[in-house]
Amino acid sequence: MVREGDQAGATGAEATRRAAVLRPLVQAYLTGSGSLESGIRDLVWELGVSRATVWRWIRRLAEDGGRTSALVPQKRGRRAGITVISSEVEAVIDEHLHRYYLRRERPSLSRVVTEIRIACGERGLQTPTRRTVQRRLDAMDEREIMKAREGAKAARQRFGAVPGRNQADRPLDVVQIDHTPADIILVDSFERKPIGRPWVTLAIDIATRMVTGYYVSFEAPSRLSVALCLTRAVAPKAELPAQLDSNVPWPAQGKPRSIHVDNGRDFRSRVFQAACGEWGIDLVYRPPGSPHFGGHIERLIGTMMGAVHLLPGTTQSSVAAKGSYNAEAMATMTLSEFDSWFALEICRYNNSIHSSLGCTPVAKWETLSGEMSGDIPFDMDAFRVSFLPSEQRQVRRDGIHLFDIRYWSDALAGHVGRKDRKVAVRYDPRDLSAIWVELEGGRCVEARYRNLEIPHVSLWEYREAMQKGRALGKKGSSEVVLAELINQQRQIADESRVLTKAERRTRERRNTLKGLVQADPPSEGLRPVDTGDTSRPLFKVERW
Repeated sequence: MVREGDQAGATGAEATRRAAVLRPLVQAYLTGSGSLESGIRDLVWELGVSRATVWRWIRRLAEDGGRTSALVPQKRGRRAGITVISSEVEAVIDEHLHRYYLRRERPSLSRVVTEIRIACGERGLQTPTRRTVQRRLDAMDEREIMKAREGAKAARQRFGAVPGRNQADRPLDVVQIDHTPADIILVDSFERKPIGRPWVTLAIDIATRMVTGYYVSFEAPSRLSVALCLTRAVAPKAELPAQLDSNVPWPAQGKPRSIHVDNGRDFRSRVFQAACGEWGIDLVYRPPGSPHFGGHIERLIGTMMGAVHLLPGTTQSSVAAKGSYNAEAMATMTLSEFDSWFALEICRYNNSIHSSLGCTPVAKWETLSGEMSGDIPFDMDAFRVSFLPSEQRQVRRDGIHLFDIRYWSDALAGHVGRKDRKVAVRYDPRDLSAIWVELEGGRCVEARYRNLEIPHVSLWEYREAMQKGRALGKKGSSEVVLAELINQQRQIADESRVLTKAERRTRERRNTLKGLVQADPPSEGLRPVDTGDTSRPLFKVERW
């Protein structure tokens, strides 16, 4: 019994023997010199084949450049690609495969074959066999089949190639930013009861793998999250470790030349795009279906969440991983405590050996720092304000009206009554006590409550109060109703002993707001300015 491999070897050896004795005749056949009849008679006897076969081999060798493979015995039957069914049947098969088989519902091939046979029978066509349909399916692109039946992600994981790497040569050439819900339940700072998971926004420098900025909040990702994360990334952070009783360095600072982000609405906003253009930051969006484009920030998020999984109250990365662990019952950290812990974790990451660098991100940053300009905006207030949400408003006689609240600054007096144009008004949703009005030349003027009885209030707290005011049928000025309701709400919240989770979240937000106001006290009022002194720096954001 001759095995398949032995048969293939024997076939190759026979072809080599045939080619060796046929090549002299092939040369004579190509040049036309001499008679071939005597040589052909000899080969008929030597090879044991007919005269017609010898001629066929000579022509095959001549057409194939004398290669031995031309004489390998060919498989009997129809050659690949030759069909015997009609074009009408081919059209039915193709239509049913694309219309009914290549679907996310993933019907079986047997079901589609049955429908093809029924469709052909109704049209009076010859019904194909399952093997015929299978051959048409095998001729299709396997990746496209998986993409149609199992989705682009499954096809990408199996067949997708990642051409090249997303990399940068110098610090701040490319910075990636993204958001993620943190895998932990936090508690309020009053009763230490669970109030939910926070969101984390992170920024990482590609060249050095340095985490340049972050922002932690209970609010879902928004333009504000991006603005505050980016502001922290650009600003110097030398004092931050000291505030956390740590001497670990965090040298990241400076304006990135390029920001790589996904296609979320917060990154697609007109304000964010305009602010990046204003400060000379190139905004690059992740191509659809290219998750490796944001691979660095995705790996960073995974690393950070891996550290979070060691904290009390962690939700782990999945229900299966969490098991019977009661995250809410074990939760102990407040938002401010988690924020401090997260900052220290970033410092630990920046000062740990990175596998792809062979050194720490801090060491890589310091090595390459001579190749970067270290461009830090002279006016960080202007940088932060330019990324805040904005609205278009007219300057009225009683000031700027935003969310039915009136704002005023003496610097707006010269713009009252100019109905021919509106001005851009920027606001911080965490604190509505101040807004920034953009005037000529990109100069921003800070305006504050016209009614000083209104307390510092966040946008979500304001909306909640106004909704309750309408429910109670309160009438009158929105500002008076707001001041009354906010004060009443805070008194009730402070006196209550048992609060719902939503109310505890509201109070925790207000507590964060108090810290914000203390860190950024209101201006001291009007001060004389010597405009003739050219040595004074010019700020884009002016406080009046």
